[in-house]
Amino acid sequence: MAAPERQTTKHRKIGAYRVLGELGRGGMAVVYRGLHEGLQREVAIKELLPEVLADREALSRFRREAFALAAFRHQNIVTLYDLVEKNDLPFMVMEYVDGPTLQGLIREGALSPEVAAVIGARIASALDHAHFRHIVHRDLKPGNVMLAKSGEVKLMDFGIAKDAGLEALTKQGFAVGTPSYMSPEQVTGGAIDGRTDIFSLGVLLYEALSGTRPFQGKSAGEVFARVRDGKHVPLHRIAPHVPRELCEIVRRALQTRPDHRYADAAAMRRALEAFLVRAVKVSHSALLVAFLRERGKLTETEALAHLTQAELKGLARRIRMGRSLRRGLKWLTALALLGGGGAGLYVTQAQWLPLVQSLLPR
Repeated sequence: MAAPERQTTKHRKIGAYRVLGELGRGGMAVVYRGLHEGLQREVAIKELLPEVLADREALSRFRREAFALAAFRHQNIVTLYDLVEKNDLPFMVMEYVDGPTLQGLIREGALSPEVAAVIGARIASALDHAHFRHIVHRDLKPGNVMLAKSGEVKLMDFGIAKDAGLEALTKQGFAVGTPSYMSPEQVTGGAIDGRTDIFSLGVLLYEALSGTRPFQGKSAGEVFARVRDGKHVPLHRIAPHVPRELCEIVRRALQTRPDHRYADAAAMRRALEAFLVRAVKVSHSALLVAFLRERGKLTETEALAHLTQAELKGLARRIRMGRSLRRGLKWLTALALLGGGGAGLYVTQAQWLPLVQSLLPR
């Protein structure tokens, strides 16, 4: 389901679906682009890699992801169409998302506060839906979020999701997830609930807004220790252009103790939406389409399928202006920290930050 195809594969049939090519692969599975020949609908087909098929836990996780996806009916969670069995092997047939992963977008540069907040609010909405069904994602990270060319945000990969109604796949005391995005209770093997995903969403937003992860280290153990102790540079220091309100949302989500975070994903979604009401005066989907166009992820023709020419130009100008001002702010931050480099010039953050923030697009 990661957008561009890396290589083609021999055309083969899986049930009613014809495999068109490979989309991507990870440590446990490969995902193909496929076509339902009767409906002429493009799909994504997920298959376990041959080397992990003998692993009972991997197979259980694969089926668990299918069960989780089958329970969801939400516009921000990738849809499961079918679970096909062929030669005693399971294949998940899912919605094909034509667009990049959030991970790829962040690698190209930090996102604007408005774009990051829109994405965060939609992920929070998806998590609220999952948590209502007693399913905790447990592996929320930029690589598991996609942006469709239509401006939709899609959460995927529930492979290690925990369903309160099913037996846990992992024993108490074992950490499961991706180190930099795991919550303190995950790294210590403690009990988890929906607030674990809230912490991971805080990490994701921190990275989207700053371009760097809050918890880093030379080894997984070092990262675990930093997560456990909550040791990281506050967002407002590493990305001073981010509005204070948004920094506060991230700060609260990253609290070490679960009871100090948002009570649930719906509360975090409401906080993000309250920020967006004041900061974004256009359609959120339109903003994401213009952002993807500005990043070169869709053509002008594709963008104009959703926006008028005037809307696209106006949003593109706004996005470019915001990027230029954020670059200028980074320079001012360095200047302030250096105290003018001995040239007798010193500007405090209290003096220049409100002025520059007032110039950012609203």
